[in-house]
Amino acid sequence: MRWVGPVIAVVLIAGAVWVLWDMATKMSLADIRTAVVTLPVHRFVLAFVFTFCGIGALATYDLLALHALNYTSSVSLTRAVFGGLIANVFANTLGFPLLSGGGARYRIYSMVGVSFSVVARLIVMSWLTMWSGILFVLGLALTLEPTTQFPVFPHHYIDRLVGLVILVALTGFIVWLAKKRRAIRVSGMVVRMPKAKPAFLMVLAGAFDLLAACGTLYVLLPPDTVPDAARYLVTYSIAFLAGMAANTPGGVGVFEATVVTGLGIPHRPDVAAALILFRLIYFVVPLLFALALLAFLEGRHRLAVRRARREDV
Repeated sequence: MRWVGPVIAVVLIAGAVWVLWDMATKMSLADIRTAVVTLPVHRFVLAFVFTFCGIGALATYDLLALHALNYTSSVSLTRAVFGGLIANVFANTLGFPLLSGGGARYRIYSMVGVSFSVVARLIVMSWLTMWSGILFVLGLALTLEPTTQFPVFPHHYIDRLVGLVILVALTGFIVWLAKKRRAIRVSGMVVRMPKAKPAFLMVLAGAFDLLAACGTLYVLLPPDTVPDAARYLVTYSIAFLAGMAANTPGGVGVFEATVVTGLGIPHRPDVAAALILFRLIYFVVPLLFALALLAFLEGRHRLAVRRARREDV
């Protein structure tokens, strides 16, 4: 069954190419440029506000994970904040999260003597935070979806049922964690699960992260393209998951194609402009910020190593 993932990725990428090519051939670069320069300034400001809210949410991932693993005494608050921010931005933007985000996380924490096994457990906790947040937002959006819009599944009742099942499953998971301290085995490694309260905070952090990303694109899109918040949240969540499944950097191409298809808004220059600006503001800007932070940590670490060597001499 190893071929299933690559086949899904190829199908998603092929579909995205077809949708985006059809979209690109029905508009001009001049129209897109006009849509960008005529976008109200307050929308740019709001997009950056939501982006920095998302960065703040990403910065809490490793804080919560270290608390859940009872490893807070060995890692400073600043390093945990920087580690979560940098690793998650790399994973979100560059794709291949185990390689990009995992590699960055290992480099950051190995500077202070954190072992590979602890970093691996941090990665598991980070994924738990992200997925629980996605499921919470998706479940809530499906449950609250208005009947005036087209359903995701064949009927609105099925949408609500799926949403309720997701929310009940999440609630049951937290209750299960409240009974006693749990542990799971991942690739032969035993990972202690968080208690109920940290797990609940992880759900909130993951949900806030996703909602910040949703908000960034929402304020850039033309107002008439988003009929209601619930439908938009469902579309964004599915687009995000499709981008992950395609394994393209930041879901590029597949994410955009899913958004325009899900909202039924192809062939509009203002929509294309919004998607391009979203890609720049929510992905490129945080990546540059994360690279600067990583360079700062690396430079400080190398200075400390040089000083230690001089003292030894």
